[in-house]
Amino acid sequence: MKQYGMAVIGLGVVGRRMLEQAGRHRGFRVVAAFDNASAARSEAAASFPGLPVVARARDAIERLDVDVVYVAVPPLAHAEYVRAAHAAGKAVFCEKPLGIDLAEGAALVELASGGAAAGGVAPRSRHAVNFVFASSAAVETLRRVVTTRAFGLRAVEIEMRFFEWPRAWQAGATWLRRADQGGFTREVLSHYVYLLLRVFGDATLLGACTQRPSAGAAETASVATLRCAGVPVAMQGSVGGQPPDVVEARFVGASRELRLRNWYELVEHVAEAPGGRPVAGLPEDPRGASYQAQLTQLHAMVAGKAHGLPDFETAWRVQQIIEEILT
Repeated sequence: MKQYGMAVIGLGVVGRRMLEQAGRHRGFRVVAAFDNASAARSEAAASFPGLPVVARARDAIERLDVDVVYVAVPPLAHAEYVRAAHAAGKAVFCEKPLGIDLAEGAALVELASGGAAAGGVAPRSRHAVNFVFASSAAVETLRRVVTTRAFGLRAVEIEMRFFEWPRAWQAGATWLRRADQGGFTREVLSHYVYLLLRVFGDATLLGACTQRPSAGAAETASVATLRCAGVPVAMQGSVGGQPPDVVEARFVGASRELRLRNWYELVEHVAEAPGGRPVAGLPEDPRGASYQAQLTQLHAMVAGKAHGLPDFETAWRVQQIIEEILT
């Protein structure tokens, strides 16, 4: 397998996770890393000995040995680094959401598609957004089962409950507390809106209600109803109460139910196993397998081959629905 050079822009929790996962994949080598915060750069350098950490973003993005730029900064800065990578002729792998402002998101779609505003530097096939369900074996099994007539899908219920927001492991990401770019609806629910698009092709928002404790603060409750291919979908999320946190999607059929729990676990509920049983044939380490499969798809994208990663247009559709829920 050919090894491609990667630049990681943003060295928070998500960026460091990419450093770990890319280090385990034989198709990538991180050749440059950058963060605006000197403390984050120092921490990454200490945690990953030998990591080439640079003090300017352009020194990472424009390196000749960089083939793909992974953008892992807060959402309001996505467009800046995506445009810089595009201008340098690099493939782009951007964290979700694509952005916050819908007009800016539309402009990035045009940029990625080689439209009038793009400059014709890099083809659309070399731009993707990191939705974790894109390479999940559990999600692919779920999709195959629930779309059959035999399953008789009747409803989808998505539930998120967080004891605190941001979660303890995100405490350093203060932007997650703010309404301008944070909140669990953008950070977590966007993955599940993508899941709906992956399963059904599209989704129509029917209604939504969001609550914030104060102006400028991220939401503490969010409720939405959608319809996907004639199937009603109910989403609800909240912050407070007591542990443990819950993140779960339930696909209710005529006589059984599939639940996607803790992001990567697929459980079947049937008459003989009302408490649920794991679906057979899935990886023993579903989280690790999903990360590595995502990187394998990214490798194919960088090589100009067919892949299943969501493009900017799909990510913009997710962004549209999320921002409509929040407003």
